[in-house]
Amino acid sequence: MRRGSAGAAGAALAAMVAAGAARASSGLDSPEIGVLQLGRGGAWVARADDPLAAYFNPAGLAAQRTSAHGGVHLMHLGQCFTRLGPDGRPVPPSYTTAIPAPGSEGGPDPEVCAEGGLFPNPQVAGTLRVSDALAVGVAVLGPHGVGARAWPESLPYTHPSFGAMTQPSPQRYLLTSLDALIVTPTLSIGFTPAEGISIGAGLLWGVASIDFVNFSEATSAEGGDDFSAHNDLRTRARADDLFIPGFVLGARWAATDRLDLGAWFKWQDAVRAKTDLVIESRYWTAAGLKNEDPCRGDSPGCNVTDEKGAGDLEMRIPMEAKLGLRYHHPRAGAARPSAAEPRVRDPMVDDVFDVELDFTWAHNSAVDAIEVRFREGIPVRGTVVGTVPPNADVPHRWRDVLGVRIGGDFVVIQNLLALRAGGFFETKGQDDADLNLDFHLGHRIGVGAGVTARVGPVDVSAAFQHTFFGPLDNGGKGRLKAVSGAATSGYRSIQSVNGGRFESSLDEFGMSGTMRF
Repeated sequence: MRRGSAGAAGAALAAMVAAGAARASSGLDSPEIGVLQLGRGGAWVARADDPLAAYFNPAGLAAQRTSAHGGVHLMHLGQCFTRLGPDGRPVPPSYTTAIPAPGSEGGPDPEVCAEGGLFPNPQVAGTLRVSDALAVGVAVLGPHGVGARAWPESLPYTHPSFGAMTQPSPQRYLLTSLDALIVTPTLSIGFTPAEGISIGAGLLWGVASIDFVNFSEATSAEGGDDFSAHNDLRTRARADDLFIPGFVLGARWAATDRLDLGAWFKWQDAVRAKTDLVIESRYWTAAGLKNEDPCRGDSPGCNVTDEKGAGDLEMRIPMEAKLGLRYHHPRAGAARPSAAEPRVRDPMVDDVFDVELDFTWAHNSAVDAIEVRFREGIPVRGTVVGTVPPNADVPHRWRDVLGVRIGGDFVVIQNLLALRAGGFFETKGQDDADLNLDFHLGHRIGVGAGVTARVGPVDVSAAFQHTFFGPLDNGGKGRLKAVSGAATSGYRSIQSVNGGRFESSLDEFGMSGTMRF
């Protein structure tokens, strides 16, 4: 019997690595990083008027002046999970009635929430105008997400006889902590082959470094969780993928003096990374407290397995596409572009207002499962003949996501002040029975607003957006099994570990500056 496992951690780790590589309507994160985009509800593919177009539509570079851009989002992601069993009741951490179940008299609150605070998410980009018809752009940005999350390992409660105590948290098999550094450098060109038409292309180089912690079972039995009898294992996984190649393509067509069409497509290779594992056995005492003396006089670290390059993970990244229709109302008597830059566009000078409608698609169904494979025979210290199961794949069963966005700008004072607003909707990308805490794939509704003030050659912008996530709720009938060391149960927990309700909301404030030369 194999009785040690770290597969669940590696699998969710793969999902977080992929987060640095996908945007728009994909299940991997909410629409669009970028302050102008934020204030317009993401409806920007046909406008594409700042250097972040190097990623979001490189065709837009062809109508920009030489410029430099820097911005940051301050993001607060609220997430809570209430774990339920098939009977619709909170799942106790142990068979014994001496430890009360969450929600019972004297037990902890059944709803468990992540701790995060404000996460700063920066972006830098630049455009170099090479000629009247050609421009080059570069952008370095991360995913539109929060790079650090912490869920509790244990929950406090007041025992009726022993007073203040703790017990293992119900979501521990899904996630307890995550720290991620993810960037996607992009180098692009935009070209105007004919009046009113521009095309563009860019190369992506995704880089990711992830540190992830969760729990798995050493053994499994009928009846539900039992942290003591099943010998919970705390698993920490770290992986680095220094090259996730891909490309973006973009196009823009000024169909009339007032109507623009824009299109964008992205492809990126799968995430592939070696995974280092640190496994701690004998983690809990029988009372549900962290075991401070797991070795009981043995040599220090007798319960710690530290294995470099223990396995490989692979996850496909969904293809994405966007199509945008933009109406802009020209300003009567607006100053036209100079002869030196006849194709440069400046909406704050040329237009009274604009409105854009975008449609998005992400091929999320490519992510059926995250593949996590470990070397045969890795021993888990502190267990009896325990080894890591070689197959720790985690099903996700995502489905394609469609989205619609609408937003626009109104120029209050020509060349000085513009206001904007917008919103978006994206369809649900996962069945409730397959929910996980790595990503929330319920439907999404976002609303945002922003402002730009022009101070000499610099545009200073600010925006706020709130995103509502439709809850994922399977009533306790989840399908995800934790990885286990028990051969008799196929190296999976007998009970599901994702039954219940998962809720999220996102608030963010962004500021940026763009200097044009």
